[in-house]
Amino acid sequence: MALFCAVTLFIWGNRIWLAWTNPDDTVGEKLVWSTPITLFVVAAVLLGGFMVGGGDRTDRRFALGVTGFAVGTTLYWGIRMPMIWTADHPAAFMAVHSVLAVVSVALAVKAWLSIRSL
Repeated sequence: MALFCAVTLFIWGNRIWLAWTNPDDTVGEKLVWSTPITLFVVAAVLLGGFMVGGGDRTDRRFALGVTGFAVGTTLYWGIRMPMIWTADHPAAFMAVHSVLAVVSVALAVKAWLSIRSL
């Protein structure tokens, strides 16, 4: 779970700033791009902070948070990757985002499975 939080922060930590400084997007587009990203960052900070602070990982609220975070991550990439693959992006862009998606979803599943065994 800690690795899931860390990788999420690594992937999305700077993306909010990038979304809002993109001069080509409207405010509406910036909101669309930055809302799920912000939710991922908030979830990673809250759940990571809970773990670092010695919170009870068997707590039902923690399990619900992990489940929501994992499901949200999986749904995001499940929707976003077809958009990336069918758009006119360079191969390197598609490859990098494919790797990010696979790693993120794998860690989401692993985090979810770790709380399911409790």
